[in-house]
Amino acid sequence: MAEECYYKHDGVERFTHWTHTVDTIFLILSGIQIHYPGFSVFGSMITARFVHLVSGYLFIFLGIFHVYFFFALGKNWVAMPRLSDINEIGRVVKYYLFLSRIKPDYAKYNVLQKFSYAGLFAVSFLQTVLGFALYWPVVLAPVLALFGGAVAVRIWHTTVMWIFLSFTAVHVYLVLTEDLRLVKAMVDGYYFHEVADKGGSQAT
Repeated sequence: MAEECYYKHDGVERFTHWTHTVDTIFLILSGIQIHYPGFSVFGSMITARFVHLVSGYLFIFLGIFHVYFFFALGKNWVAMPRLSDINEIGRVVKYYLFLSRIKPDYAKYNVLQKFSYAGLFAVSFLQTVLGFALYWPVVLAPVLALFGGAVAVRIWHTTVMWIFLSFTAVHVYLVLTEDLRLVKAMVDGYYFHEVADKGGSQAT
């Protein structure tokens, strides 16, 4: 087998990924304390709310920053899901459900990743709107009314948080069990990919 190296994640991706990771940890921990006061991580509720607010604004800034470079650098051509990708979902699902030993090869992201990340951005936008509705209930009264009132919005906001946690758990599991070289690629950007020496089938 021979190894082929290519640049998988640029500096913008790596920066936003790790910064978002740390920020999201603070956002979730402070959010849990606000919703479940007995779970005290930051001491007083005032501190927890402050951390949540600052982390929330940073989350929004990083999201806008990421989206801007996503389109400015033309990544949408390789990372944005398209209708034609639907035909590829079956092969990827079979691989992850251990129904096939053949791993579909994609240079950047497989189709499940494309749809998952796109969905994550949509959910992030929803979470932001819900969070601001709780923070500015008068200004965003229509949002509260749309979702059934402040109590319902708070429940929705907390539910979306658990969706984020579930997504993160699956993401970490797949990275650690699939290929640890993916972790290295998110640190230095480079991924070493095993290929057959003479036109053989790909090994990984």
